[in-house]
Amino acid sequence: GCGQSFNSNTQDFNLTAFSSCADPSDTLLCEANEIIQNNCTNCHTNPSIHAAWGGWDTNEEWIQNGRILPGNADGSRLIIRLKNYGGDMPEGAPAISNADAEKIRTWINSL
Repeated sequence: GCGQSFNSNTQDFNLTAFSSCADPSDTLLCEANEIIQNNCTNCHTNPSIHAAWGGWDTNEEWIQNGRILPGNADGSRLIIRLKNYGGDMPEGAPAISNADAEKIRTWINSL
């Protein structure tokens, strides 16, 4: 299930590491993607389990796929599902910290 420290399903071969961001100079994107990678990709990498957004590493991918609204963190689907706005994620695990949620908000609002 989601939120575990390892993935025990038969699709483990689909779970591959990715870099946190395509542009290392974009520190806000890199920080946000690192948080997402560490907390979300156990479930959100395999398209047969959930939307396969675990490997998105550019702002454009997040925007084009409808998960974030540039400059509007609280209106973004990622935030709505992530923290206090419709159920904390990751499901079945401790919610991400307020500091990490704020880093993701800062990234989205900066776009």
